Amino acid sequence: MDRRKTVLEIVNKNPGIRFNEIMRVSNIRNGTLSHYVKKLEDDNSISLERTPRVTRLYPVGISPEKAKICKYLTKSSHKKLILFLLKKENATSVEIRNFIKKSPSVVSVNLNQLFKEKIIKKQYDIPSNKYSLKNPKLIEEILNEYYPK
Repeated sequence: MDRRKTVLEIVNKNPGIRFNEIMRVSNIRNGTLSHYVKKLEDDNSISLERTPRVTRLYPVGISPEKAKICKYLTKSSHKKLILFLLKKENATSVEIRNFIKKSPSVVSVNLNQLFKEKIIKKQYDIPSNKYSLKNPKLIEEILNEYYPK
């Protein structure tokens, strides 16, 4: 299989994958990968999200909402948090922290990022806020389509 097809296949199977991860998985060097990514982008076969220090690649035609969720499903602690909320429906930050086994500060940052991106919602409650997924059906759809078990 030629390298162009290899890169396209990796992106289609792993939406939101980082450029460096593609280099690691495919054993294609930086300059060569940049060449093929540019060609695929020019052909409208993939779309790129460029942020400082991170380039993420997505299959062409993926909706912005799905792309946003895929971006967080490529990060291990975010993915664990999302999968936990998918299974549990709603949980406190303490329950989430105990499940994903991260420090309170990491859990807080992750929850705030997902809340800011409108992936999760927060129910203000005493003594502890409860978190749940904003659109669990969409997340299940994305998991079935791009991250089958």
